[in-house]
Amino acid sequence: MIEKLKAMNFWQFFRYVVVGGLNTLLSLAVYYLGLGWLQLPYQAASALSVAVGILVGFKAHGALVFKSEGSFVRYVLIWTTIYLGNILLIAMVRDVTGDYWAPVILLPVTTMLAYVLLKRFSFKQ
Repeated sequence: MIEKLKAMNFWQFFRYVVVGGLNTLLSLAVYYLGLGWLQLPYQAASALSVAVGILVGFKAHGALVFKSEGSFVRYVLIWTTIYLGNILLIAMVRDVTGDYWAPVILLPVTTMLAYVLLKRFSFKQ
């Protein structure tokens, strides 16, 4: 039984990484578009990318990763919290990394934190 749970969690996390990776690519494209083409400050570009990521990610995570309808309100609250934390972290590292590399460097932290929070609070079964 424990082995089955471990295998299930592994494949769920794997699906999360694949779906999240695609959603992250989309979100980063929006972030870079906001910074470069729209000339937005990093806070606004990040907010725009999170909004797009929320809209696409909620359905994708629910259907493909957690196989649950989930709670959209909790999903938004989780991503709002992650956004605010990410803005603080970007502010801390941007002098070293620049605005373009900061969110990429922070991805491992964001990915793990989001997986745990989404599984526990938005898509709990």
